[in-house]
Formats: sequence, structure tokens, C-alpha cells
Amino acid sequence: MPPRVRHVCYCLTPMRYAWDQFDAYFGPGRLRPLGTCVMRPIMAGLARWDRDTADRVDRYVAISHHVADRIGRYYNREASVVYPPVDTVFFHPDGSDPERFALIVSALVPYKRLELAIDACRQAHVPLKIVGDGPERAAIERLAGTDTQILGRVPDEVLRELYRRAAVVLLPGEEDFGIVPLEAQACGRPVVAFGRGGARETVVPGETGLLVEDPTIEAFAAGVLEAVHRRFDSGAIRRHAERFGRERFGDEIEALVRGPRPAEHAS
Repeated sequence: MPPRVRHVCYCLTPMRYAWDQFDAYFGPGRLRPLGTCVMRPIMAGLARWDRDTADRVDRYVAISHHVADRIGRYYNREASVVYPPVDTVFFHPDGSDPERFALIVSALVPYKRLELAIDACRQAHVPLKIVGDGPERAAIERLAGTDTQILGRVPDEVLRELYRRAAVVLLPGEEDFGIVPLEAQACGRPVVAFGRGGARETVVPGETGLLVEDPTIEAFAAGVLEAVHRRFDSGAIRRHAERFGRERFGDEIEALVRGPRPAEHAS
């Protein structure tokens, strides 16, 4: 890149599998012991390369304060925060009454903790629908009983209808930001999320959903039941989601790109 060209990195997250989630991808239960041993030095080398190239960036912009903290921890760099854009025009309420089922929209990968949600919904006696696909689908299907329906990928219009009809949308894993909770809230539906990571920035406890601090089946089941029986103000939930719309994103990104370079990387 020519030296006068400004390098702004909109960072979704430093690589999870190389930095702090090695076991979730390559640890016991994921690979045989030999495979884990082989992957450990490879990922350690990848982390060193990632850190060594981090200073090529003039300015980091993170998708959440959670990710900004990770950038500080692993790259030793400060980061501005601009939340990703949410399509609050397409995702909107239509006056549908909620039905008694929980919804998950997710890639089927290990760190999403879908097994926790399946077991919690089973304990709470609340049917669960899962939208998404991925390498863990076969394992998830083995866990799912008659009370869990795995729908795979669905068209956007079907997804919007599912959001509108769900009693609650679940986020059982720790997310760097999480678009799904805001799409659900744009449709006026509450969210029950694990109280770590980006969910702390997108879900207002008691107003737009609930945060579960203890990642256990019992705690998550209690959160699901509370959300199903609680009366939430769908209009207030929708207004909260509108704060994350696309126009806001464009304005904030443009202001950062046109603004002055950070002092430590100014030329």
C-alpha cells in the first residue's frame, strides 16, 4: 500500500481460533490428541503473525466495545467503535401475536453454544426453531428431539416472519456484536442472551430482553421462561433497534474516514 494511503481497518474481531478460543475449535472433543498437538504451534505462529502485522494499520474501528477491548489486549492498539448496520427497514413488526416458541438464527459452529439452548428449551418445555447451517449440523441434529426443529437456511422473508412470530429469540454464545438480536428487536421481539460480549451493548435488560449471566442449562431455561411469560413493550424494543440503522452507520464511518489520523500514526 502506498505510504500516503490511509489504512483504516474495520475489525470484526481478532482471530478467535488463534488467540483465545483455540479449545473451542481444536481442543479435546474437537480433534484427536495428535491433531490438537499439531494445531497448537500452527495457531501460535498465526497469532504472532497477526500481532506483527497489526501496526500496518493507521486506525482501527471495532464493531463493539467488546472487540475494541480485544484489539487493545492482543494488538496493543486503541480502536474507535462503530456498530454494524442493521436493516431496520426490512425487519419491522407487522402486528403479529407471538407464538410459544423460541428462535435461534445462527451458524452451526462450536462457539455458538447451541447445545445449551437446546437443553434449556427442553427443560423449559418451550419448542425451539433453529435457522442456519454449518459444520456442526449433524451433531446438533443428534441432540435435537421432537421439540427442536432445524430449518437450515431460509429466505429473508421467511426469516422475518419467524422473528415476528417468535415469543423470544435466543443468543446462547458469546458474540463479538451480534446482528441477530437487533434484527429480532427491529421486529419488536425480545432477546434472551448470554450476558457477555456484544449482547451487553445490544440488549437492554428488562426492556428489550434479558441477559443470563450464568451459562448453565438451568439459568438459561429460567431466562427463556421469564421472557415467554413477561409482557415486553414491542414498540420500545423496536425504537431501541432503530438506533443501529444503516444511515447512522454510513454517517459514522464517513466521519471517521474523513477525520484526522490518530496521533501515533500521523505522518
